[in-house]
Formats: sequence, structure tokens, C-alpha cells
Amino acid sequence: MQFSDRLGHSTRQNAIAALTSTLRSAGASVLNISDSNPTRHGLAPGGVLEALSSQACLDYLPDPRGLESARLVLAERFGGEADSYFLAASTSESYAWIFKLLCNPGDSVLVPRPGYPLFDSLAGLEAVRTVQYRLEYRHPGGWAIDLDELEKEAIASNAKAIVVINPNNPTGSYASISERDAIVTFCAERGIALIADEVFFPYALEASQDRPRFGGETACLTFALDGLSKLLCLPQMKLGWIRISGPPADACEAASRLELIADTYLSAGAPAMNALPALLERTEPFVSQLRERLAVNLASARAAFEGSDSPFRILRCDGGWTALLEYPRFATEEETVLGLLRDEHIAVQPGYFFDLERDGYLALSLILEPSVFAKAMSRLRRYLEAPLRLSDAHFA
Repeated sequence: MQFSDRLGHSTRQNAIAALTSTLRSAGASVLNISDSNPTRHGLAPGGVLEALSSQACLDYLPDPRGLESARLVLAERFGGEADSYFLAASTSESYAWIFKLLCNPGDSVLVPRPGYPLFDSLAGLEAVRTVQYRLEYRHPGGWAIDLDELEKEAIASNAKAIVVINPNNPTGSYASISERDAIVTFCAERGIALIADEVFFPYALEASQDRPRFGGETACLTFALDGLSKLLCLPQMKLGWIRISGPPADACEAASRLELIADTYLSAGAPAMNALPALLERTEPFVSQLRERLAVNLASARAAFEGSDSPFRILRCDGGWTALLEYPRFATEEETVLGLLRDEHIAVQPGYFFDLERDGYLALSLILEPSVFAKAMSRLRRYLEAPLRLSDAHFA
């Protein structure tokens, strides 16, 4: 049987996922300290069920852009006109629609490195190539976009779009004002679309200054993505949105074509769209509460791993839900992660999942309950220190 090459060469579990499944099947309790599912950690705004109780949730009023009542409240909160918004089932679906809109099979889009590993799958399923541009880390200043490489790769690959994650996952880095201006200018000059994923935008942590959004940019064709999954920790509601902006003629043509794509799927559910106005009213207190948890856990990670003589380092984290731990490389990341699973029943994602340039990084989820996170940091440090103690004893 011949299957599509869009799925890649193998759909088998990697060694880390396979061992995790084996342990759980055997009844072991595995603590996932890279878990990004907020529904497992007591994170949800109040009033969700009440927001879903309206009789309107049972009505089917198909609109390719999504219910107007929902789009009106998005425009009121985030700016623009209601018709500039499209509702989809998720940010992932938003990417798929935009790739369909912009790219022919074989075309390329630029994505950041380090970055979220789902991009390759999303692009591949649309027969689109991903080309990476580099983010560079300089301690203690943090991450910066390599603008020279971005422009070079975009020109060489004839990229149809540049994806910017603002703030990036897993680096937690926002685009600076100068980076934003440079990317927008380049896209406008070259006729390249800009896709700005801003799902983590409200969760600023160590950002030293206000960071600008890309949503609403008018100099180049821009698609700004957001949704309930991160904004209100409601991935199960399956509701995301795209805001289109740019030069009027380009934005109008893009919206007209995207409407045809959206009309083909009509995937956003009526309950989530009808509940959106009530849910968005809970945004500010909920985001503030979650940001406090993220800050507490980031401080806990720093307390566990940093110090004047520490061989460990928590990388600067301007925002988002993930902190990156750098540790001495006595073994490969995969060997370290498999050892943590076997010996401590701790699951953690290695840096290579996100295409970090070298070994020696682990991704820590900051959404865990603070008491659980603090204990996990203690267990993690104890495990990672063991090779250091053996080395010291050997040379003593």
C-alpha cells in the first residue's frame, strides 16, 4: 500500500515516548515536567459551563468567518474590524489554512530555530517546505533574531511567508521593536506575508520593556494568530482566530480567498463561538493569576539551579510557559532524559525536540502547580548532579 509522503518516513514512537508509555502501562506514576496541558494542572477561568449554557449554542448559523457576535468582541478587544477576523478550531488549523492560502506544493515558509516542532508536520501536510532562521542566545541579555540569516534564507528559498512566534516557544523571547520593524520592512519590500503567532503574548515574565504585537500591522500582509488554548487555558474549547491586516488591496484579497477555505471546513463549533464574549470578560484576572504562577515557578527553578558556583543555568525567559535549563553534558540529551524516566519517573523534553543548536538543554513547563514544580526541581537537580559528584570523587 502506498501512503502519502506528507506524513514523513516513520510514524513510530521515539525512544522517549515509548519508554514513557511502557512505564505508564506498568502502573508507574510519571511526572511530566514539560507538560503543556493546562487542564491537568487546575488552570481554567470560572464560569465556563455557564458561558456554554445559552440556547444559542444549539443553533447552527454557518458563517465562513465565524459568528459575527464573536468576531465583534474580538475586534473590540484586539482592534480592527470584525470582518478582519476568522474563527478556526485551533491555531494549528489556522496555520493549515494560511499555508493553503499562500503556498503551492513545494513552496517554502520560514520558521524560527529553536522553535515548536509541530511546524514541520503542519507544513508537510500542506506539501510545504519549512526553512529555518536562527535565534541566537547571549547571556544574560537573552535571545535575538539573526536578521541577516532570516533575509538570506527568505531570498534563497523564495519564501512565501515568515513565521514569527511572539514570544517564541520554547525560548520565551519576544521580538524587539527593532526586530519587528526590520522584519515588517523586509516583508513589505519583498512581497512576503508575515504570520505572527502571539498565543503566549500576555504572559510576560522577564521582558525588560514593552514588546509590540504584530497584529494589525498595515505595511505588509499579516496574519496574527491567537486563541483560547493559551489565553484562557481552554484547549478543549477548540477555538482560535486569525486577524488579517496589511495593505488594503492585499488584505481584502487574502480575506476573500481565506473565506473560501474556511467555508470548505466550517470547523469552529457554535458552543465555543457563542461562549467567547462571556469568556473574554474573564481574561484579565485569569491571565494575571497564571502569570503569578509562572513567575513563582521560574523563581523556583532559578533558586534550585543557579548560584555563584553552579554548573547549571536557567536561560533568560522573557515570557511564555517554558523555561530552558542548561546543564553539563556528561551524556546526550536522549540518554539523560531516558535515565530520568527510568530512575526518577520524571518525563522532560530535551532541547533537540526544539532544534536547539547543541546538547545540554531541558524544557521545563512553568504551568505546573508550584508545590509540585518545586519538588520536581529538587529531584531533577539531584539526578543531574550525580555525574558531577562522581567526577569530583574520581579526581579527588
